[in-house]
Amino acid sequence: MAESRRTGRWRTGQRNKQRIVEVAREHFTHGYEQATVRGIAADAGVDVAMVYYFFGNKEGLFTAAVIDIPEHPLHQLPTLLDDGPDGIGARLVRRFIERWDKGDTFEPLLTVWRSAADHPLARKLLYDTLAGPVAERVAAEFAVDNAVLRVELVTVHLMGLAFARYQLRIEPIASVGVDELVAWIGPTVQRYLTGPTPA
Repeated sequence: MAESRRTGRWRTGQRNKQRIVEVAREHFTHGYEQATVRGIAADAGVDVAMVYYFFGNKEGLFTAAVIDIPEHPLHQLPTLLDDGPDGIGARLVRRFIERWDKGDTFEPLLTVWRSAADHPLARKLLYDTLAGPVAERVAAEFAVDNAVLRVELVTVHLMGLAFARYQLRIEPIASVGVDELVAWIGPTVQRYLTGPTPA
């Protein structure tokens, strides 16, 4: 019976945590500064103390709700780095497009960019948790310089593709097949990551 109660509390806690993340993501769509821990807790139907218990502070909540999402291209890249540099551009583009073509919502990714544009701390969190660590791996494993610039170029290129294909639905980009997009964009992403620095 005691074990059942503990399991029940754990499940309730996880549901509350997920609910906080979902509500926080919605609040952060209006910008980092406009979102408050108190307002998020109220809309999630939990005590403010629970938010701090799970996430530590507003920055931790922002990271969990907005930055630490699988939709971001740099979340896809680390797993592909494990397979080496050959064809990583094409593999990343394919992974990115196939994930979005399944119909995943674009909104969390837009939230990252809105918040990063509006608030220096949001930009720093984005760099500290994603771009910086990925750039370190790219520099070490591919023996290239300008690694931060390289991963930022990858991000900008794929975000531009996502915005055109899924948000604006610009033709023919919106309807062109995955293989064709990979053939066009994959070599460019490959060059960003592993090619020599331009003169």
